[in-house]
Amino acid sequence: MTLDFFSDLVDELQRLLKDADLAVPTFEQLRLQDKRSEEIKSKIKDYDLHNLLLHCFTVYSRRIPVIKWNVHTSSELEGRSEINEIINKLENGVDVNRLLSNKVRKLNQVKNADLLKSEWGIYHLHFREERSEELLFIYLSEGNAYLLDILKHEKADGSVVTWTNTDLIQTIHNNWPHVIKPFIYKTNSTAPILSTEQRRALRRNAGNTNVVLHDGTEYMPIGFGFSSSKHPTSAVIQSDHLLFKVRNLQATVKENYQSIKQALVEHTTEPVIKLKIDDNFQPFVVESKKHILLKLEPSEENA
Repeated sequence: MTLDFFSDLVDELQRLLKDADLAVPTFEQLRLQDKRSEEIKSKIKDYDLHNLLLHCFTVYSRRIPVIKWNVHTSSELEGRSEINEIINKLENGVDVNRLLSNKVRKLNQVKNADLLKSEWGIYHLHFREERSEELLFIYLSEGNAYLLDILKHEKADGSVVTWTNTDLIQTIHNNWPHVIKPFIYKTNSTAPILSTEQRRALRRNAGNTNVVLHDGTEYMPIGFGFSSSKHPTSAVIQSDHLLFKVRNLQATVKENYQSIKQALVEHTTEPVIKLKIDDNFQPFVVESKKHILLKLEPSEENA
């Protein structure tokens, strides 16, 4: 019996990246992005696979799912007709990911991290694939697309500050407070209000921050934040969870291989068992020669 679900997982992750027209990094490229010592890296179980998982979940977290969205526009966008084309695409399930920053297709997602998206869950779209100076900012939640405002692209010299502009969260709070209610830390906060430069400096040094609004409402990061490596916290959790599920599936197949082989005897006497993942990163197991889906339940010992 040849069984290597971790190798299968690598193949599947690379396939998903290619299918989405995204860069496929090598293990060595990902290893070089990690500034920790080689000694530390060598002690991390399944290190290379975990890096690839982090990369995949990071770039996919930056993409806008292609579904028919229920679109809502803020009062700040009243009369702004330039948003109509994007609204039409979102409502009709047209892919708008070509309007995202080009950085989503970069190999180095640490250097090109979207910390606005990771910390506040807010996407920004250009109005043309050729890029535009003005950007449309969007917050997504449970099938709803909340269009917040149009702002100019941030300038590296700090003359235009966009990525840490707390007016974006103020806009969600003013227009749809119920959407981000779960992230309220305090309602009458007396915490000091950070300056734009303080918040930018903290972001550069992988620091997540709460946001205090005009009425004293203090929000935790509504995008769940990012890790010290500047990967989205959600990507770290998803990577660990998928690795755990794949490990358990492999253990279950090994423990029950003879029963599985017997169940497939009418189709093949030498089954080839492979791990696959769907477009939502959900793992499943198949007999690959006959394309038979196997319904498996991890044993209590492996769960």
